[in-house]
Amino acid sequence: MAILYRTNCRDKAKIQAEFFPFAKPDEIEGMIIGNDLDSLLSAVLLKTKFGWNIVGVYDYSNLWCSKDIEDFKRKILEGKFVAIDLDIYHPSIPSIGHHILELDSSDILPYHCLSLNPNFIRGINLKNFRRKYPLGTVHFLTWLFDIDVLSSDGEMLIWLADSSYINGQNHRFKSNVRDWINNYLSSDFLVNSVKKIDTKEFENELQRDIISVLRKVKICGSNGQVQSRHNLIRGFQCQWYDPNNEREDIEKVMDFICRKVSWEKPALPKSFDRIKGMRKSYNITHIKSNYGSFDKFLEDEVVFSYVMNFRNKINYTTNINF
Repeated sequence: MAILYRTNCRDKAKIQAEFFPFAKPDEIEGMIIGNDLDSLLSAVLLKTKFGWNIVGVYDYSNLWCSKDIEDFKRKILEGKFVAIDLDIYHPSIPSIGHHILELDSSDILPYHCLSLNPNFIRGINLKNFRRKYPLGTVHFLTWLFDIDVLSSDGEMLIWLADSSYINGQNHRFKSNVRDWINNYLSSDFLVNSVKKIDTKEFENELQRDIISVLRKVKICGSNGQVQSRHNLIRGFQCQWYDPNNEREDIEKVMDFICRKVSWEKPALPKSFDRIKGMRKSYNITHIKSNYGSFDKFLEDEVVFSYVMNFRNKINYTTNINF
């Protein structure tokens, strides 16, 4: 079962104690991160907190592993690496993410035993999809470690992650964002900064001070599924797909983050090997009729990771072999 499953725990010390990378950070030898702005912000925060560097990148299709680390596969199976801004379904890999991962409370999900996820903690699954966690991993971490972001540019960067500021503006999601911040992640930083995001002034400053720089970096495009309410801003999530070819751009984004937030920059591997996975989609309504249960589906398909971005569709990855 996942860490602090359905406890609604808001005790920060207890959460840190239950997630062993935070309880015993000296036993962790590096971070495997996702491939976007939220992942980079979270990695920079955790580098500052624990001194961890980046050893790999996972883009939900490929696991990119540092060529500089001997026995990478052995170490990942020994729990030496922590996955950041990722939900990994593996009993040896601790991960912290924020996707919906449960169909309903009958799911056992034994390979999520090292998963720290706010939806699990609050007991939110596909049955109450509209209450799902609406922010980025970096928001959860700033709350968990009592981190105040002192600069306005830093605030804007954090709210840009996963287009969280747009969720806070949208009439369908706005109340859910407020619920999470007021009733769970009630830090001074989040409570105060959420009041600013649904204004034209916020978007003007975001475009002038943040996006004007990011748009010069190739991986920071303006494509996106949602747009802001005032200036119709889309994208700038800084996604990349080959860290060997796009390494320079990743470095540029991290440098920009560190200048704006005054956190420490983690080292990025100079080159990567690739473990190629297989990305698939499946209709959720067919899972129980074809497999008997969600747990059986995950077992039979040998699922390494999965997300439920929509009510009736699961995207999942197989073939990540160690």
